[in-house]
Order: sequence, then C-alpha cells, then structure tokens
Amino acid sequence: MNILLITVDSLRADRVNERVMPFTRSLADEALEFTECVANGPSTPASFPAIHASRHFASIDGLGLPEDGDVVTLAERLGDAGYATAGYTDNHFASGSYRFDRGFEFVHDASGSTETGRLKQLVQSNLDKQGLLFRSIERVYTRVDAMLSTATGNDSEYERAASLNRRALEWVDDHEDWFVWLHYMDVHHPYEAPDEYQRQFLDEPKSTAECRGLARKGTHHPEELTDEEWETIRDLYDAECAYVDDQMASLVESLRDRDALDDTALLFTADHGELVGEHGHAGHPPEFWEGVVRVPFFLHGVDEAPGTVDGQVRLLDLAPTIADAVGVDAPSVWQGESALEVARGDAPAREYAFGDVGRDVNYGRCYARRADGWKLLRHDDGEHLFDVHETPAERPADDRRDDGVPEYDQLARALDDHQDRMAQLRSGSAGIDEDEEMVEDHLRELGYLE
Repeated sequence: MNILLITVDSLRADRVNERVMPFTRSLADEALEFTECVANGPSTPASFPAIHASRHFASIDGLGLPEDGDVVTLAERLGDAGYATAGYTDNHFASGSYRFDRGFEFVHDASGSTETGRLKQLVQSNLDKQGLLFRSIERVYTRVDAMLSTATGNDSEYERAASLNRRALEWVDDHEDWFVWLHYMDVHHPYEAPDEYQRQFLDEPKSTAECRGLARKGTHHPEELTDEEWETIRDLYDAECAYVDDQMASLVESLRDRDALDDTALLFTADHGELVGEHGHAGHPPEFWEGVVRVPFFLHGVDEAPGTVDGQVRLLDLAPTIADAVGVDAPSVWQGESALEVARGDAPAREYAFGDVGRDVNYGRCYARRADGWKLLRHDDGEHLFDVHETPAERPADDRRDDGVPEYDQLARALDDHQDRMAQLRSGSAGIDEDEEMVEDHLRELGYLE
C-alpha cells in the first residue's frame, strides 16, 4: 500500500468544514477522523520532530533533528521496509536545513532554491531595522516585497500547492510502493490566495501588497488593527483554505485517474493552527491556545471503518499511526503510540498531551492538556488553567488558575515530570543551534521577525 502524508501549515481544525473546505470535509467524512488531535508545539520548528520522528521538540537540544543517535524518522523506517520515499516542502523549518530530509530518497525544498527567495532575503537583510526607523519604512518594504514576487512571476510568498502536487505526481508515476510527504504553505500568513478564491469571501480581492501589509500588521502590531481589518484577515485566511481544498480535490482525482487512490493510505493533518483575532493575535504566537494547537487529523484508505474518534490524540502519534496502518513495526524510541489503538478500543484516549516552546528555545514555555479537557498553559505572562471542554474560548474570565481547583496541582505535577524527562533526553540528542545565523534568516523570511 502507498502512503500519502499531507501536512498543511497553519490550518485550524475548525476550517475543515462544508463552508470553507467542502471537499476535504467530504473526504474526512469517508475516513477515520480523530476530532480531538492536538499539536505538540505552536510552530513548525516545535511540531515537526513529533510529526517526522515521534519526538517532543524539548527532547532534542536545539532545532530540527540530530544527525544520528536514537532518533528514527518515519521516512527512515518506511525506507527500511522497502518504500520509495519523497518529500515536497517550502518551509525552511520543515526541510533538510534542519535534517527533516532524513530517510527521504528525494526532497524538493523550494524554500532555499527560488530566485524570489534570494532576492527577498537581500531586501530583508537591508531593511531589517529596529524601532521607529523600521516602522517608518515598513510600508515601502511591503510594496517592494510584493514587487519582487510580481517581477519573478510568483503570485505567492511560497510555492503553491498545485505546483507541489504536480512535482509529486511526476515522481509517483516513476515509482511503486511509495511514501510521499507534501507540506502545503498556502494557509500560512500572509494569506494571498488567487483572486477567484478571495472573491468567495470578499467583495473585491486584495492586492499582494495589501495582503502582506495586513499580515505584517497582524503579526507584529495586532493592537493597531481595526475590526474591519480583522474581518478581512479572517476572510483572506479562509480564501487560502478554500484554495488548498481545491488542490486536495485535484490531487485525489489525479490519484484516482492513476488507479492509485484505492491502494493509498492518506493521512491529512496540520503542524499547528492559527489565530485570526483570538487573544488579540494573528498568526501562531509561541503560546498554546486551542486555536493554535487543535489540528485536523484523519486517515483515508485504511482498513479501519470510517467514522469519528473523539478521544484525545497527538501529532506525536502520527508516525506510529502510519506504521501501524501499513503493518510496519514502530521503533521503540518513538515517544508516541498508534492512534489506531484508540480507534479500535485497544487503548484509551491519550491521558496527557504535552507541548513545548515556539520559534525560539525557551523550555519553560510549555503546556499540558488532559483528555478530560483540563489544560495548563505556561506562557511568558504566567500560567493559565482552563477546562476547554466547558470553555473552549479560553477567555480571561474562564481562567481557573487561582480558584484552588485540584486539577491545577495534578497538571502542574504532570508537566513538571514531562519537563524533567525532556531535559534528560536532551543531553543525548543535538539539533541545530538556535544561535546559528541561518535560524534568524529563516525566521525573518517566514515573517516572524521584523
């Protein structure tokens, strides 16, 4: 059986609905869907060790994966089992720069190869100013940034999902028994969907410069956004989701035309979600709100009967789940377990899910989420405690941190124990040092730094 793993950067679980992503919603309805999957981090760097290697981010010293040691990737395990392996990405933090190419025979990494990227990096490095000086030229930067994309014939910050699909299908045509990973970046800010998708949600489409200006303002200066601008950001985000939905439909139809769909196990998920105004933020700040950590997760084409599983699972369980679905043994060093065990009734929902840090390494920033809905968040501004089954919006008035409830001590102990375990594991697994110049460049290119 072939394996197709699709990860959509920044896709909220609640956008896989009939209004925004009708095809993906229909595909999920035909699949085994886990309705309460949570990410093990609030960003790509924090989530992808869980996705590709079933490892918590905090169990590795630095960013990405180590060169060797006791970390085994899904691609390595499937390659050893006889699968041909290929990956397609346009995110530095999900690329070979951070050793996420381990086990892949072929990786297309658009993030470091395009002329647009090189030109933009030149502009960004020259316009990277602090304080008032940068703010005074920020609009100019946004227009120059958009002009560079137009001049190089690229209507998007990233290589479009349609292009990645074409590349992957060309590779599939030449291989049998394959594992393909596609990482779509379209839903990641700055939300600049083609006009036809914007018109589904807006009266008139926004220009590339307008989209990027709004995204920059929402990410770095959200307090300056008006209610109308927040609504536009939400519409632009939904337009990108709708675009990805069409590309999903096209990809599935292409596999069907090749008589490959019925012989393909497809797992669809996201590395994290996105905030579009909640908690005064746009994007995915290094915090663990439900909008950031709740992600879609479903398997299509596996032996298990279609349906929904409401118990908590984690992205940490992704690699063991795929291995289980195709009858490949999971390495003992993987920290997750197959979600299919929960679906079969062989295991309960994951009692605890843990998440660690964000784009910069601060192991004190973390969260624990329990299967019964209680959740402890440790952010830069302190601790927060919620019962998200009862109060999913996580408003300040819902915070139970100071109410003396026993759940606080229980979650705090579990989270402290998790951090202790992660600290012990870090001593033997080294990734990319966060102080490397490359890391700052990549953060800036993705819009996280001004």
